[in-house]
Amino acid sequence: MTNIEAARAGYKAFAAGDAEGMQRVWADNIHWWSSEEVQPGGEFTGVGAVMQMLAEIPKHWTSMTVEPTEFIEAGDYVIVRGTQTLTNDKGSAEGKFAHIMKFQDGKCIDAEMHADTAKALKLRG
Repeated sequence: MTNIEAARAGYKAFAAGDAEGMQRVWADNIHWWSSEEVQPGGEFTGVGAVMQMLAEIPKHWTSMTVEPTEFIEAGDYVIVRGTQTLTNDKGSAEGKFAHIMKFQDGKCIDAEMHADTAKALKLRG
């Protein structure tokens, strides 16, 4: 499986709520970063820590969708561009994202999840 195929499989698994599918494309010691400004966010190391963080999403958001529109391969990296939508009882916020993932031996070892957080912050009040 190429890096882009692995990345596509991970996003497909996330959209389907398939935890095992997500974990299949991550290295055991994956390092994950997303802005602490929008919860759940921060730095996490290891599949267990990332899965625990993802399990926190329903505590902060009624729903969260991530719609990739472009996958760009750059050596060991895959850059994914798209739109993220977060919803809570105050409404919804849609913003662009660019995720940068580094792969080694077919597994994602590093994920930087950059997104437009300003609209989401307004919903958090």
